[in-house]
Amino acid sequence: MSESFQPVWCRPMYHCYTVPNDCGRRKWRSSSGRSVSGKVSTAPGWPSGWAFITLHGPQNPSPIPQATSSFCWSPQEGPLIMRLLFLAPSPPSPQTGGGALRMFHMVRFLGKRFDLDLVAPALEGAEAAERLLRGSCREMEFVPAGSESMARRFLRLGPYEKDPTLTDAIHRRLTSQCYSAVQVEKPAMLPYLPKDIRIPVILDTWAYGLAGPLRALRHEAGILARARNLLQVIRFSIFDACCWPVTSCILVVSEEDRIRCQQERPGRRVLVVPNGFDCSAVRPETPGNEGPPVILFTGDMGFPPNVDAALFLACRIFPEIRRVHPAVELWLVGRNPDPRLTRLAESSSGITVTGAVEDMVPYLHAATVYVAPHFTGAGTRTKLLEAMAAGLATVTTSIGIEGIEASHDQEVVIADDLPSLTTTVLRLLGNPQARIRLGTAARRLMEERYDWSRCLAPLETLYAELLPKRVVSW
Repeated sequence: MSESFQPVWCRPMYHCYTVPNDCGRRKWRSSSGRSVSGKVSTAPGWPSGWAFITLHGPQNPSPIPQATSSFCWSPQEGPLIMRLLFLAPSPPSPQTGGGALRMFHMVRFLGKRFDLDLVAPALEGAEAAERLLRGSCREMEFVPAGSESMARRFLRLGPYEKDPTLTDAIHRRLTSQCYSAVQVEKPAMLPYLPKDIRIPVILDTWAYGLAGPLRALRHEAGILARARNLLQVIRFSIFDACCWPVTSCILVVSEEDRIRCQQERPGRRVLVVPNGFDCSAVRPETPGNEGPPVILFTGDMGFPPNVDAALFLACRIFPEIRRVHPAVELWLVGRNPDPRLTRLAESSSGITVTGAVEDMVPYLHAATVYVAPHFTGAGTRTKLLEAMAAGLATVTTSIGIEGIEASHDQEVVIADDLPSLTTTVLRLLGNPQARIRLGTAARRLMEERYDWSRCLAPLETLYAELLPKRVVSW
C-alpha cells in the first residue's frame, strides 16, 4: 500500500512523484505513467522528514534534455492542500493606496483556493489587514520595520532597502514550512528571497520597467531633485539587469507591460493580471443641483506622481476654470497630503484638502467631474477605476489612462496639455448629457472588464499549471 505525500516544489511542466520515507536511489511513476529514477537525499538545514529528489539526465521529465531537477517533499497523509507564501512590501489593505488594494484582493482570491501565509512589514494598514484578512490567511506575520539611515541609503548600491528583521522572518518561514510557491509583490521584495530558493517564484510587478523613474527625472526641476532621480534610475537599471532571480511567472497589469517585459526578458512567462475594482462597493448616482459644481481628484496625496497631478490641477487648471465658473470647487481627497497642498488649500479659495477619509463614496457621489492630470508615474491607477465604477465623467491624460482599455470620448476623455484639459473640463461642466453618457459607458466597461472577479481569474489557471500534482509511489 503506497503512502500519500505533499510535494512542495517542482519547476513548471515537471512531474511530481511520491516516494517512500527513506533515502537512496529509487524508481517512481508519474501521474502520466512515465517511470523515472533519481537520488533521494536529506537536505541540511531543512526540517526533519524533508528530502530532496534529484532526477538526472534523460529520465528527468524536464523539457530540457539532460537537465537536472530537484524538489523537496514531506510525508503527509490525507488530501493534497497547496500552501503559498505571499510576500508584501506593505500590509494589504483597502485603505492605503492602489497597490495595497491590489494585494488585498489577491490575498482574498488566493486564500479561498489555497492555504496562504502572509508576511509584510508592520506599516500603516497592518491592523486593518489583520482584521479584514483573518478568514483568508492561514497565518499572518507583520514584522516591525527598521529605519535606514541617510548615509546607508546613499551608499546602498541597489534601489531597495533590505530590512534585516524582515529578512530573518522570511528565511525562517522558507526553511521551516512546506510551501508550494511564493508570490512576491513588487521587485522591492526580491532581495528578501534566498538565492538558492527551490520553489516557484511568481513576481507581481505592479508597474513594469523604468517608465516611472524616467518620467520623474524629466519632470523634476532643480539640480538636487534631478540628481536624486538620476541615481534612482541608475540603481533600478542595474538591479533590473543583474539581480532578478529565476521566476516561474511575471505578473503585469497591462498588455503594454506584457509586450515590454517579453521584449526585455525573452523566454520568461508573463501574465496580464489587470488592476480592478469591486463594482459592488459603489453605484453610480447623479448628484443633485443644490450645491456648486465639484471637480474631484483622489489618491495618496503624499505619493509624488499624485502630488504632481494635484499641484498641476490646483495651480494651472483650476484658476482657468474659476474664471468661467466662479462657484466651482476643487476637492483633493486622500491620505498623507503634501504640505504644499495643505498650504494651497489654506491660501486659495475653493480648494479643499481633506486628508484621509473613512469612506470615499460620498465624495464620488457629490462630484461633478473627476480630473486626473498625470504626467509622471506609471502603472494602472486604481483611483481612475474607482471613479469610472462610480459613473463619473473622467478626464485624464495618456499617462493617466495607462493600463485601462478605455477609448477617448467614449468611456473617458483624454487630453495631454493645459489648453485641452481646461477646455474639456469646461465643456463637461456645462453639459450634463455628456457627463451622463461618459459615466454610463465607464460603468459598463468596469462591470464587463475590470471587476476584481474578472481581473484575478487568470491566477487560478496559473497556479493550477505551476503547482505539483499528487501521485503514488511505484
